[in-house]
This record gives sequence, structure tokens and C-alpha cells, in this order.
Amino acid sequence: MKDASHFVRKSVYEALNGNVTLDSSNVPVYNVVPSSATSPYILITSLQNNIVQNIKDTFLMQVQTQIDVVTSFDTNTGGQLNANLIMNQITNLLVSRNSFFDLSSNNFKCVSSQNDGIAYVTDDTDTETIFRAILTLTNDVEQL
Repeated sequence: MKDASHFVRKSVYEALNGNVTLDSSNVPVYNVVPSSATSPYILITSLQNNIVQNIKDTFLMQVQTQIDVVTSFDTNTGGQLNANLIMNQITNLLVSRNSFFDLSSNNFKCVSSQNDGIAYVTDDTDTETIFRAILTLTNDVEQL
């Protein structure tokens, strides 16, 4: 069995990079957030890759990817709206009933994409309030 996580994560990055905006500005997309980054930004990480069916000639796996939207404001200002607006664009770009990532050049076929939940988290620090929207995206992927 091969691991399709990297290929799914790369496809998520390509779908989002340059296509998500807030106040007419692109929201940067990262796999690793640089220390110089400022919010808002999007972080993409792989969560897990599970075999769901071991068919005679192939493997069918569920690949879970986490898409984390991070926004922040000075303490006691702002709210979740920016995280909501960004996440709305992300789900429109990634979750579909009939159009999935093309992984064929890597010998995989993406057969479904689903939203397995969005968690909203608020963190307070001494200087800012951080609002996060965290999507768990599950793709069923067949190894060709």
C-alpha cells in the first residue's frame, strides 16, 4: 500500500492557494507556518490514512486532512466572522458531490470528498484573541 496523504495535501494546497480572499486580499496557505506569518492564514496538515477496504487488486483508503483557518485581533476586539468567511470559501472549493481531486498522475483515484466537521476554537493570550476554524476533510482514495 502507498500513502496518498501527501498527494491529497498537495491538491488541497493547489485548490486553496490564491483562491481564498479576505477583504480583497489573498489569504496565505501554509504547510508549515513561518515565524514571520501574520493572520489570517490557512494551515494544511495530514491527520491520518486508513485502509477501509482491502480489495484483491487495490486498496481503498480514507485520507483525512485538517485545514485550519487562523485569524486574530487585539484582545477584546474582533470576532469569528473572518474565520467563518474564509472557511465558507474553503468548503465551497473542497467539498463536492461530483468533482474530486485528480490524483491519476500519482496512481491514485479520489472517489469522494466530505466535510467531517468544522470546529471553532477561541484562544485568548495577553495581547490578542485568536479565532480558529478547523475543517476535517475526508477523501476516499483508491490506489490504482
